[in-house]
This record gives sequence, C-alpha cells and structure tokens, in this order.
Amino acid sequence: MPKQARDIALAPIEIDSLAKATEAIGSEAFYPALQGFCQQICAADSLVLIAFGRQHQPELLWEFTRPGLIDKGASMENYLAGAYLLDPYYQAWLEGQPSGLYHLRDIAPDDFGHSEYYRQYYQYANFNDELGLLWQRPDGHCVHISLASAAGFSLAQQQRLQALSPILLALAAQQWQQTSQLEQNPMHQQLQRAFAEFGSSLLTQREGEIARLLLHGHSSKSMAARLGISQETIKGHKRNLYQKLDISSQAELFSLFLGALSLVNSDSLGDPLTTYLKPAYHKPTL
Repeated sequence: MPKQARDIALAPIEIDSLAKATEAIGSEAFYPALQGFCQQICAADSLVLIAFGRQHQPELLWEFTRPGLIDKGASMENYLAGAYLLDPYYQAWLEGQPSGLYHLRDIAPDDFGHSEYYRQYYQYANFNDELGLLWQRPDGHCVHISLASAAGFSLAQQQRLQALSPILLALAAQQWQQTSQLEQNPMHQQLQRAFAEFGSSLLTQREGEIARLLLHGHSSKSMAARLGISQETIKGHKRNLYQKLDISSQAELFSLFLGALSLVNSDSLGDPLTTYLKPAYHKPTL
C-alpha cells in the first residue's frame, strides 16, 4: 500500500462521508457511501470499482455513472467478457505498476485516444478525463478504482485525490477482502491465450503483433520503437493485415476482436478468429 496521507484537512462534510464509508465496510451500503466520499473530493461523473486477478476475469464490484451521461452502449458486458485485456489500467497492473493514483494519459499508449477501445468506453460515455487508483495486493490481486469526468478534473481535484488515495484504497481493500467471491476461472486463461494468438491462423507473427498493438492504441511511431523496425515497415504490415482480414479500419479490427472473443470457451483451442470469420479464410502461405 502507498504511504498513508499526512496533514490532510478534511471539511466536516468530508469527515461525515468518510465515517459513513468506514462504518459500512462489509455491507451493501459501503459502495454508495464510498461514492459519496469520492464526490466530496473530486465530483466524478463515474465511479467504478473492479478487482483484477491473474486466475480470473475481472470482478465488477461497483458501478455508478451520472444519469444521462452515456448516450450509446459503452458496454461493461463487453469489457468483462474480454475487452478488459485492452484496458490501460489492467495493463499497468499486469506490468507491476506500484500502488497509487494514475492519470489515464500517463499510462495509456500514445494513440489511445484514437483507438476503437477509447471510442467504445470513453467517447460514447462522454468522458474526457479519468483518474485510476491501483492497489497491488501481496496475493497478486488488484483493487482498481476508476473515477471519470465529462468536464475534466482540475489540478486541485487531482492533488486532493492524490493526497487521499491511500484512504480510498484502504477502504476499498477492506471491503473487497470481506465480500469478494473471486474464484479461479478457466475462461480467463482462454481469453488471454485467444488475445495472444489473435489472428495467428491468418497473419504472420509480425502482423499479429502489430494487430494487437493497434488494438491497444499504439501509433506507428510507438510500434516501430517497440519492435525495432521502421515506421514504413509498420505501415506495410498494417496494409497486409487489413487486406488479409478484409477490413479497412481499426473499428472493424476491434469488431473482429470482440467477435472472436465471444466464441471463446473453456474447451476452445487455437485462434477463435478462424471460426468467427468466413470459412473461405485460410492461413496465408509464408
């Protein structure tokens, strides 16, 4: 856990909200009380709490979004079914980022704002800003608190949330420890493998790497740096993979990704994209 915040002056209404959240730990009243405390800190339009684990799909602990903010299906169902594999906060946890507060722009790939994942889970919900807290547990699990805003968080709100983040994480962690029902889930391993092998039945190994980086939201410049090849080579691989998959946009690539994951089950083997696409597709000759 991060070091406890020191010398933080709380207003009476904030003290009251914090007391209610503390008293409610272990009950169904906890998350609404925690939401009330968060509203006093930064007036977020959305509060989502999720538990990550290496042996299971994410567990949605609490979700609140201000009524009228979402104007199109930014589906949490799709997120939990496999799109979480593209979530920058999920990736930050996998990569071992220390517990603490992170701004989305500081952990997301450089072209994330133009990715289809961003459009599905931010633009459709009219979010312009997100701050996320991560608590890396010793047992390998992680409690993630996401706070999103349509107007954006002011510097003062960010600084206050930073100062109070140890308290928020401690409260959420205690609630999760008392109420979580996480169990090992073979579907999670299948989803991870399906993503790692996405397109392997149709694309070369390099094209598959680039397809996955595109889904994460990397630009050609970022991909070239990560893979140690030129941007022109990246563009050529991108053209080839689009041609082989018979698509012309990242939106269509994302649709194929979700479609392929929808076919994953605990008995599936290999690349589910083969099943999802037309039977006429075949692995290219190398």
